[in-house]
Amino acid sequence: MFVEPFVLKKPLDMNKKCSECNLNFEPEPGFYFGAMFISYAITSFLFLGVALFLVFNRGWSADAAMGVVILIGAIIYIKILRMSRSLYLHLLVKFNPSR
Repeated sequence: MFVEPFVLKKPLDMNKKCSECNLNFEPEPGFYFGAMFISYAITSFLFLGVALFLVFNRGWSADAAMGVVILIGAIIYIKILRMSRSLYLHLLVKFNPSR
């Protein structure tokens, strides 16, 4: 789905069509706008859980927990973006094996 090898300057570069089933990966301009909301929901719940665990279970300060959350966010940022685009495409486009 995404252009490989991964290039940091263009993290969301996608192929135009699937090489197996010829599915158009961008059915319309702005199609992946909704993936932003999926990405937001995933990161919110993930980071909220990590921060609450560190503050209430481990006794860390809120500043230290926020630092860990920012570090984790910087590490997995691109992975979450790509995963949310893929999930959004899978949710909205029905797979047709006869293509």
